[in-house]
Amino acid sequence: APGTIGTHDVERLYQAMQSVRISAPPTDCLAPIGVRNLLSGLLKEVKAEFFTATTRSPAVYRGNPFQIEIAIAFGGALPGDQPARVIRFANRVPLLYQQSACSAFKSVLEVDWRNYGVSQPGGSTPVGPLVVMVHMASVWVPFTSESKEAIADYDEIRKEMRLALQECGRKLASYIRRRRRQQLEADKRSIFSRYIPDVAEALARLTGASEEKLLSELQAIALERTSEADVELDEDGKPIAKVEDPTAGDESTLIVPENETPPTPASDLFEETGGKKPKKRRRR
Repeated sequence: APGTIGTHDVERLYQAMQSVRISAPPTDCLAPIGVRNLLSGLLKEVKAEFFTATTRSPAVYRGNPFQIEIAIAFGGALPGDQPARVIRFANRVPLLYQQSACSAFKSVLEVDWRNYGVSQPGGSTPVGPLVVMVHMASVWVPFTSESKEAIADYDEIRKEMRLALQECGRKLASYIRRRRRQQLEADKRSIFSRYIPDVAEALARLTGASEEKLLSELQAIALERTSEADVELDEDGKPIAKVEDPTAGDESTLIVPENETPPTPASDLFEETGGKKPKKRRRR
């Protein structure tokens, strides 16, 4: 009987409950958008320079399976002096109202974007050329009301959203750091180019060599020493030649070089279902 259970028994019962491995609910009923389609959608609608996306492994809240997906676009033609735009989805349906009451929006505010090179005054919405897309796929999305305009707060959901945002944020921070290094190299090249003609002229007087030849060789040295300014890099720091079709592989990050037109995505939002919306399954 409950009245006969002592403190020691309660502790043993708690430890036994923690050690039991409970079978996770099935996740084949979830319909995530997918990394490729997330990138395709952002490439089509957002004129940015850097794109990254991630799909978290399925998790559970109150016995219901769910999956969180995040996509980020940065730079390009996005305004740098305005708050970041947050786009929210639940089971592929956009949520247009009650943004401040939504767990997805709160998760964006919860992340310290300053760690990733983005301005964020006072823990509010980050400010900069940034678009954040949050998608929750679940058999039972916990909305705050019957209008289904905002996702309710649950610790498990907020945790998954935060981890996915931080994963994308780390890729963004790596890209921003590389871009800053490239800008420093470009500034060095500009300084070299400014003084090379005078140096070539002085060396020609001292050595009697051809000024044109000296100028050409000095310019070649300057280009070689600052070659990083011309290199486009992927998320792993490897040189890339051009943007490929985002549906051609499983890459989670795309970089669109300046003044280059993004490719037309070959896939659409419902590629996995043959162009049809996923069938709704009744909750048992």
